[in-house]
Amino acid sequence: MERIDAFCHILPKRYDEARWKRHDKTRFSEYSPAHIKKAHVGGERQLNYEVLTDLDARFRMIEEFESYRQVLSVASPPPEVVDPDGSDELCKILNDELAELVRKHPHHFAGAVANLPMNKPDQAARELERALNDLKLNGVQFFSSVLGKPLDLPEFRPIFEIMAKHDLPILLHPTRPRTRPDYPTEDASKYIIWQVFGWPYESTAAMTRIVFGGILEDYPNLKIIVHHTGAMIPFFSGRLQAMYTLFEPLWTEERGGALRRPVAEYFRKFYADTSVFTAASIECAADFFGADHVIFGTDAPFDIEGGRFSIRESTRAVVEARLTGEEKRQILHGTFERLFRLKAAR
Repeated sequence: MERIDAFCHILPKRYDEARWKRHDKTRFSEYSPAHIKKAHVGGERQLNYEVLTDLDARFRMIEEFESYRQVLSVASPPPEVVDPDGSDELCKILNDELAELVRKHPHHFAGAVANLPMNKPDQAARELERALNDLKLNGVQFFSSVLGKPLDLPEFRPIFEIMAKHDLPILLHPTRPRTRPDYPTEDASKYIIWQVFGWPYESTAAMTRIVFGGILEDYPNLKIIVHHTGAMIPFFSGRLQAMYTLFEPLWTEERGGALRRPVAEYFRKFYADTSVFTAASIECAADFFGADHVIFGTDAPFDIEGGRFSIRESTRAVVEARLTGEEKRQILHGTFERLFRLKAAR
């Protein structure tokens, strides 16, 4: 059966070179997956970094899995973290390169999604139109905040409007730096808490701002795929409904009016990938969002086997989940075809 990996990552060569030229200026590795700086500046080169940056290594990994292709999205951090001043230039390099990879290697890559200079909303809107209309990219990746700004601010509304017009998916990826401490008495996060547990929190916060900020009311056809199996929402869905019902007078006053529908209905509009790697997590996500809102996505190559663990365990989790055969088929490739409007078969 075809498997399309809708949420996995790459660092294309020209873009990665442009990033590292800016490293001393921006200290972007503080926002990057925990091993990136060590891998680049002389530490032991981990397999996942090799697969991120070396096409031949990536092709070898992909070809170990039958009927498997990828939708490419860039690895953390966001371009505006890499270089706030040059984020528009970086995004053009990145999006051109992603389109070129898909065009040259359709056997391995089913599609790719754009990234935008979100700290420059006007340029971001123009680059999004270029990426979708001229480069024929298949969606966009947003990070959970823009240099500390939430996504529901009015300055980002035109970008959501463009995605609603094109009816293509948004991939929501978390971002949080190591330098944001877990306790106010400390200077930095310890034990990789900022990434392992902080990232799902950041995605959850972004989802909540999108709901209460009215974005899903304004653009009800938006299709937002949330990394790491919908973050905290599926597991905490009961608490979500209980607390937002109990405290409705508070949030209604804060936002200046009620939502038109029950809160949970808006959260159920999101989609979740499979990158928590357990059957129980997929069942939990399917129970809340619906199996038709779960899509195969692995977070490859971020594991000790350079993506192999993520792909293998995501597949096993879908196979072992207590879902119907048709629901599993939809997760593995049917939902991809519906959201991205592309065929799964090569």
